[in-house]
This record gives sequence, structure tokens and C-alpha cells, in this order.
Amino acid sequence: MDIICGINSVYEAIKAGKRKVYSLYVVEGKQNQSIIEIADLANKKGIKTKPVPKGKIADLTHVETNQGIAAEIESFKYFAIEELINLIKSNNESAFIIILDQVHDPHNLGAIIRTAHQIGAHGIVIPKDNAADVSATTTKVASGAVEYLPIAKVTNLNSTIKLMKDNDIWVVGAEGESPKTIYDYDFKTPTAIVLGGEGKGLRRLVKESCDDLLSIPMKGKIDSFNVSVAGAIFMAEVVRQRLGKNCAKRP
Repeated sequence: MDIICGINSVYEAIKAGKRKVYSLYVVEGKQNQSIIEIADLANKKGIKTKPVPKGKIADLTHVETNQGIAAEIESFKYFAIEELINLIKSNNESAFIIILDQVHDPHNLGAIIRTAHQIGAHGIVIPKDNAADVSATTTKVASGAVEYLPIAKVTNLNSTIKLMKDNDIWVVGAEGESPKTIYDYDFKTPTAIVLGGEGKGLRRLVKESCDDLLSIPMKGKIDSFNVSVAGAIFMAEVVRQRLGKNCAKRP
């Protein structure tokens, strides 16, 4: 069983109906319009609302910015990597997958999940060990996207990358030192993008397993983009190419 918090996360969990919601918790006296609407939706679905003292939700979720609302919900179900690949094949679409190599910050994971869902990626792959998973913080930052985007958890990223290749999915890694940039690559082919962990980037064996390594052109004097920002830039370029859009020319 999970505890999630935040207005958007709780609302989307109840609306999506993919996980059973057992109870809704609302801070006593918290009566803004969004919370009233969520409580009404919960009531229509037979979910009991429980008023709780201020501070109780933070104790339950370990999230201070919880917006005064939480829900007790069925545990999040991860996909097997084979399920994710088969789901993409069944949709008869060119694969668009995000693989995360030891991203530890749940805020970064949540931001990547939110962007990936909004921009149309088919799913995210995360390692089982030494990485953030779908927690209350991740769910809140993702703003409800975890209810819709398939997320696979795997034991070994290198084996997963090999499986991608065996299924005709090209695997490209984000590598700031690469002379080849995201604007030199054809993302219209089935693609999995590998993003490295905070501060360390891709691990050596993961990097060596990729078909290609791509950088984002930078003109600033600091090291690199935050991983969630880099991921958003990569994903936006995938969509731009697949929509056949050219960059606007200056007059």
C-alpha cells in the first residue's frame, strides 16, 4: 500500500481508477475549491474522507509541501521490461523510451516522468537498486503522470539495453563530451534515450552498451544541465523531428 499526496496527484489517482484508493486524508479546516472537488469525486466513488490534524500528512508521506491532502492507495505496479516492449509493439508506433541510469533524486525522477508523459514517450525504465523509485515525493512532482505512464523496473540496465537492441530499438546515451549532438541524430527511428545520474552521468558499461552518444550544445560556463532539464531537451527534439517541424528562421 502507498501513501500519495498533493492535489494533482490525488485527483489523477482517483480519476484514473487504475489503483484502488482506500482512504482520502484532508487536513482539518482545509477547504479550498480543489480539495472540495476531490472530496466530492472521492465520495461518488465510495472513498471515505478522513479529516486529520495539521502535520499528520507530513508524518505519513515525509513530504512537507503536501498541500493538505493525501490518499492511501494500492501499491504502484511496475511493468516488466518485456511488457513495456510488447505494449509499444501492439500500438504499432516507433518506440520512444527513457532509460535512467541511477537517478537518485525523487524530484528529478518525478519531473522526468511528468515531461515524458506530457510529451508522448511510451515509458520509462529505472534500475531496481541504487536509484529513486516511485515514492510520495516522486508522485507529487510528477503531478499525477505516474498513473498513466508505464514505468519498468529492471535488475540490470546493460541486459535491458541489449534487449532493446534485440527488438530493433536504437539506444542513445546523453554524454556531454560527445562531438555528436542531438541535432545530428535521426530520432524518427525507434529510440531509447539513456540519461545518467546526478553529477556522475552514465556509468562506463552503460555508456559502452549504447549505440550512440549525444550531447546538447551549451554556451554557458558551468558544467551541464540538471538531468530532468537535459531529459526534457532530448525529448523535445524527438517530438520536433517526429512531427516534421523545422526550426523557425530569423528574419
